[in-house]
Amino acid sequence: MLKKKINTIFEKKTELLCNGLFLDENLVEHYLKQGIEIDFGRKGGAGPSGGRYFLFEDNTLVNVALWDNSDRTPLVLGEQKGGNFQIFNNKNEEVFADLRLVKNPDFYDPSYMTTDGIPMKKIALIHGIDCLSSTIYQKCVYWACGEACKFCGVELSLESGSTILEKNANQMNEVITAAKKENRCSHMTLTSGTDFTPDKGVNRYVEMLRGIKKENPDLPLHVQIEPLNDLTLIDQLKDAGADTIGIHIEILDDKIRNKMTPGKAHIPYQSFEDNWTRAIDIFGKNQVESYILTGLGESPDELIKDLERIISIGVIPFITPVRSIPGKTNFPKMEVPTLIRIYREAAIMMKARGVNPLDHKAGCVKCGGCSAINEAYKTI
Repeated sequence: MLKKKINTIFEKKTELLCNGLFLDENLVEHYLKQGIEIDFGRKGGAGPSGGRYFLFEDNTLVNVALWDNSDRTPLVLGEQKGGNFQIFNNKNEEVFADLRLVKNPDFYDPSYMTTDGIPMKKIALIHGIDCLSSTIYQKCVYWACGEACKFCGVELSLESGSTILEKNANQMNEVITAAKKENRCSHMTLTSGTDFTPDKGVNRYVEMLRGIKKENPDLPLHVQIEPLNDLTLIDQLKDAGADTIGIHIEILDDKIRNKMTPGKAHIPYQSFEDNWTRAIDIFGKNQVESYILTGLGESPDELIKDLERIISIGVIPFITPVRSIPGKTNFPKMEVPTLIRIYREAAIMMKARGVNPLDHKAGCVKCGGCSAINEAYKTI
């Protein structure tokens, strides 16, 4: 019975990740009163950014896209009753699930400012329940040379005024303090656009990590980088205070990678393997992950073969459906049965190789809201 429930949760979460929710225009005022901002698609970040976090079935966390086009999803967000929103499936005319909205933290209010006068929401955001997340440098060398990843909106966040170019450790520590007071910060994700310098931004990370750990020595920290030419820089990240690391390839199919990540595709695949291997040596088992985006035209069979290769190294694949940016990209919707199969195959391979995402100490894998890989692992 328990296994059946776990399977149901996994499958429903995958469906929510793939389809998102349609917001009924007749309920806009109701949504607003319940704390849902009417903001469709995603305006920045990469992969699965945007949307809202909800809880369902045993406090399972899911980041759900919100749409104003009913053609994008059969799942409709109904009214909130008794603390839960009822989700109705228009396709089979059945109730799909009850979701509970994860409220935004108080420090998102503009009155919460750092001592240098920056709204705290522009410094860091809460991902999921209690993962504080920040892009420490909001530009990327690939945007500057016209070779930005097609799914990336890192500089859109800057253009919209929702963040600042670069954060410092003093600002970050003040937001961490505010988030902790609300019990919204048990671990933290630090990410960045790729810098033009030879260290690709590692020195920025090192300064930030040291500054955070000085004031918050027990806060688990996650960093995200692209492969480095000097592998000893990975050691420096660990020494500075990083607890887990993401070295993100995003796409494993070379043809699609060349098309979707024209700048980053110049990095040979072997460089990723070299960096993953070094990172596992330095950070330890189950503390190295890589984002894997789906829904870009990849062959499921080939993807599963490629996933086996990175899992055999010891890397956790954080598999998620790519999410469109309205007005910039319009990716096809990932098919739910296909993604369920990919998740299950990846989970089987992880179990066989002793790779356990549930042991990851900090960051996206620990939060888990944007992928169902953790739930898939629990089904095996």
